[in-house]
Amino acid sequence: MKTVPDSGLTRQEFLKLAAGLFSGLGISSAAETDPAGKAPDPAYLERGLTAMARAQTWFDAHWGAGILAGYYLCRDHPLSAETASGIRRQMDTVIEVRAEQFQPIPDGDADNQRIDDIPKALLPAMKGGLRAHGHAVIFASLSTRALRDAPHMARPGIIDALCGLSRQIAKLKPQRPQPTTEGYTGTQAMIDATFESLARFQPLLGHAEVRRPNFTHMITHTEALMNLEQMGFGDLARAGHLGHRVHISAPVPEVPHSTAEAWRATMEKVMSGAFWSDTANTSLWKEKWNQTTNPNGDWIASGHLFKVLYSHHRLLSRVQDAERAKLCTAILLERYINPAVQGG
Repeated sequence: MKTVPDSGLTRQEFLKLAAGLFSGLGISSAAETDPAGKAPDPAYLERGLTAMARAQTWFDAHWGAGILAGYYLCRDHPLSAETASGIRRQMDTVIEVRAEQFQPIPDGDADNQRIDDIPKALLPAMKGGLRAHGHAVIFASLSTRALRDAPHMARPGIIDALCGLSRQIAKLKPQRPQPTTEGYTGTQAMIDATFESLARFQPLLGHAEVRRPNFTHMITHTEALMNLEQMGFGDLARAGHLGHRVHISAPVPEVPHSTAEAWRATMEKVMSGAFWSDTANTSLWKEKWNQTTNPNGDWIASGHLFKVLYSHHRLLSRVQDAERAKLCTAILLERYINPAVQGG
C-alpha cells in the first residue's frame, strides 16, 4: 500500500487523520468530500499568470499570485457555496482594482518544455540564505503549478517574465543562517519545525500592541518548498532548507505581563461566507494599504489572505497534532481577523 511521503502513514491512514483533523478545526477536507464540479473558472489561472508576468517589480507579482492561490483554495476544498462565492467576489475585486496588470497578453505559441525553466531559475535567489521572505520560491512554486494546469499559457514571454522575478530577488542581500545551522531530514521535518516555531508565539495571542514576526511567509514559504518537492524538484526544495531555517528562527518578542483576551481567530470563522461578505472587511480590502488608517487594506486580500489560506490548508493535512494545529491557526490568523495586530 502506498505511503504519504515523509509521514510513515499509509494513504488510508493519512486520509482518516486529515478528515479528523479538519473536522476538529471546523472545516471540511478533501478527504471527506469530493469537490468535483465545484471548481472555479480555470480562466483565473490565465489571469493570475498574466498579472504575475506583467509585474514591473517582484512585489507587484503578489496580485497575480494571490489569484492563483484563491483559485486552488476554492478548487481543492469543498467550501460552502457562500464561502466560495465570497472568495471569488474578492478575487474579482482584485482584478477590477488592478485592471491594467490583468490585461490579457497577446496569444502566442506555448512551449511546455520551458515550464521547468521557472523552478530552475530559483537557485541564485536561494543561495546564501533567505531573500525577500522566500518570495522567489513562493512565486515560482505557485506559477509552475498553475502552468502545469494551464500549459497553453507557457509562452516564451510569460516564462521569461516569471524567471525574471527570481532574478530580481537574487540581487537582494540575503539573511544568512547561523554557521551551525543545518537543513532538514526531509519535507515532513521542515513542516514540523514550522509548526513548532509558530506555536512558540502563543503568549502573543490577544496582545495586539506587540508586533509579530512574519508568520504569513513562514507558512507560504513552507508550502512552496513542499510543493516543489511534490512536483518533482526534490533537490531544489532541499536547497531551500537553510534559508527556510532563517525564516522560522525569529525570536519571540517580549510580551506584557498584563492579561489579554485573544480574538477568536478560527479557521471556521475565516472560511465562513459571513467573513467574506462582511462589508467591514470588503470595504477595507478594496482600498490601498495604509499603516495608520487601513492596516488591513489590499495588502491583505489582494495577495496575502488568499495565499496564506491556500498554504495553511495544504500544510494542515501534514500536521498530526490537532491541538497544535488549532493553536497555530489562531496565532497565524489573528493578524487577518484583528486590524490592530501588526506584522505577522
